[in-house]
Amino acid sequence: MAEISPLRRRMIEDMAVRNLSPATQQSYLNTVAKLSRYFGLVRTALT
Repeated sequence: MAEISPLRRRMIEDMAVRNLSPATQQSYLNTVAKLSRYFGLVRTALT
């Protein structure tokens, strides 16, 4: 399994602190991944 990037780990931690439901967290992570694929960039380059 691939190592989780620091940005993804931070996003997961921030969502947990904000008490978002698991379904919402998964939705947000999927949306960021789709955005990254759409623009053909790594997630860190989208910021």
